[in-house]
Amino acid sequence: MNLDLRLTAAAGTITAAFYPFPAPKDRPPLYVTYQRAGGRRHATLNSGAGAERGTFQIDVWGPKKGAVRELADQLKDGLPDLLKVGEITDNPDDYESDTSLHRASFDVTVWA
Repeated sequence: MNLDLRLTAAAGTITAAFYPFPAPKDRPPLYVTYQRAGGRRHATLNSGAGAERGTFQIDVWGPKKGAVRELADQLKDGLPDLLKVGEITDNPDDYESDTSLHRASFDVTVWA
């Protein structure tokens, strides 16, 4: 199973509204998108052969900042229990006035 599918399966146990970016038009008001921000295949320090690694940007979207932050924190707390996770780093929160949506964003590194 590739890293995208592993991430989707794991996040799906936390929220059913988890989509590759961009989200579909018929999404619920509070939802999550992801996109691969980088990665590497078979990378280790010693031999050069090892597990695949991918860094994903996770964005939680919704009309209320509190609910957006809460779901982002649930994902950050829950994903390490469900996947081989390296670093989780926060990105700046945002508000899009044209869509009236708040966004909480973070990056997570996932290993195969």
